[in-house]
Amino acid sequence: MILDTIGNASAYTSLHKGIATALETVKAYTPENYVTGKVVVDGDNLFLVCNAYATRDPKDAKMEAHRTYIDVMYMVEGEEIIYVKPTERLANPQPYNEGDDVLFGDMDTAVTAVRLTAGSFVVLFPQDAHAPACMVKTSQNVKKIIAKVRV
Repeated sequence: MILDTIGNASAYTSLHKGIATALETVKAYTPENYVTGKVVVDGDNLFLVCNAYATRDPKDAKMEAHRTYIDVMYMVEGEEIIYVKPTERLANPQPYNEGDDVLFGDMDTAVTAVRLTAGSFVVLFPQDAHAPACMVKTSQNVKKIIAKVRV
């Protein structure tokens, strides 16, 4: 997992071409030009999912992990908590759904809270199970991009 601000994105360009492209692409988004929906950047190798939603209570969250894609999450507006833990330590993991590239597990207390604020990003690899979209103190509306980068 990587957590940083978009101003430091160039420090991670050597990790993976798709991560570098995703970080460069999301820099162009502001609260004023933000539109929800899917944006294809490089076919199935890289696409953006631009979401706007209200953060939720973590008691309603499920942990998730992916095998095919790395998640690069960039917060355009607002803030949220993303709970993270090693995928191998998921509580009560469900069977992996290959079609949706998701492995769900239960939320438990053995997680680390990561605060994602406007202008910051997190890179979550297949070994990083996560429960995104959780509220900091109270629910708030956010605008967040999830770049899906093929491993």
